[in-house]
Amino acid sequence: MGKTYCFRSGSDPSKIVCALTISNDSIRIYDLPRSRRDYMKSLTHHEKPLRRYPGVLIGRLGVSRDFAGQGIGSEALQFIKGWFFSSSNKTGCRFVIVDAVNEPQVIAFYEKNGFHCLFSSEEQEFLYTGGKKGQPVVLTTRLMYYDLLEMRK
Repeated sequence: MGKTYCFRSGSDPSKIVCALTISNDSIRIYDLPRSRRDYMKSLTHHEKPLRRYPGVLIGRLGVSRDFAGQGIGSEALQFIKGWFFSSSNKTGCRFVIVDAVNEPQVIAFYEKNGFHCLFSSEEQEFLYTGGKKGQPVVLTTRLMYYDLLEMRK
């Protein structure tokens, strides 16, 4: 269940520039392998450790071909970050989460926009998502996150 938003061209409102879908989600800290769990816990407060930290999931993000290569995708991510970091953040989320298509240019796009892979290796993520040791590591997506506290910098 998500909410989809479309951004239209100011000069021609009949043209959709970008569309994105967001929904509530969380990063399940205690489900992670120990090294990643410890790292993610180091980012968060220590007074009351939680099993999950709330986030907003970007379910879909698409830019019209007519507007591709103009930085619209990065602007959309900046919009989402600002929206959920601001006082308008009614959900109280800490992270922006994406299940990014596992292609070098897609991963690089999200990394350029401050996102990090939740798992330090594809093998670690493969095992976490149900893969078995000894099987070929095949991931169609990578779990990535952006810590909204980065917006303070």
